[in-house]
Amino acid sequence: MTDLPEYERSLRMVDRRTLATGFARQIAITTGPALDVPFRDARVVDLGCGYGYTALELAGLCREVVGIEPNGALAAEGTRLAAEGGRDNFTFRVQGIGDFGHGDDAGAFDVAVLDNVLEHLDDQPDALERIASCLRPGGVAYILVPNRWWPIEAHYSLPFLAWLPLPLATRYLRWSGRGSDYTDASYAPGYLRMRRLLARRPDLDARFTVPGDVSLAEGGGSRLYSLGVAALRRFPPLWAISKAFLVVAVKKQT
Repeated sequence: MTDLPEYERSLRMVDRRTLATGFARQIAITTGPALDVPFRDARVVDLGCGYGYTALELAGLCREVVGIEPNGALAAEGTRLAAEGGRDNFTFRVQGIGDFGHGDDAGAFDVAVLDNVLEHLDDQPDALERIASCLRPGGVAYILVPNRWWPIEAHYSLPFLAWLPLPLATRYLRWSGRGSDYTDASYAPGYLRMRRLLARRPDLDARFTVPGDVSLAEGGGSRLYSLGVAALRRFPPLWAISKAFLVVAVKKQT
């Protein structure tokens, strides 16, 4: 069984299960306006779903959810949740994202979720290809990823960690005592790279967007967060300095 990623043991980790209800509602509310079917009728895949908490909550909001997680230690909890039979429309697979999206999965989903996963993938074009492949025409992707150039790194809360070349970042992480290798969390894109990645998928009509319900976002209850969202709505170039990127992408009709 694969060990837990180091960032899962960091001081910032919170009870994900407690927050999962809000995460699931945010996905439904944010993708809903782009969907051509009601979210309750959607078949959803949660790629890199971790412990499966959000995927399980999504199952209460839609027709069916498939959770995909490659890390054995994280997947053990998702497997347990699925086996408990809390929801008969939730299934869980221990599977790499690179092994997903073709065969029976091609065009099989209405919604694909990639929530704080892209920054852990070294082959990001392939990940977006898998998303595009698994969606039916008219299907919607929900992609949330930290901005590499935000001053406080998203996983270890260390200033400027993501700005450094990987060897220096790993040394900094070891010096901090919070981890020994930054590689796994080191692939967060900046704004320009994120735009280039999306531009390579002409089959996806992608746009940066703000959360459908600001109150459900982390820190969404604060005045500062509300002001930031308002600024992004009015001045889209500010996405370049946003803490994270939220992208909704619709697969074009063929």
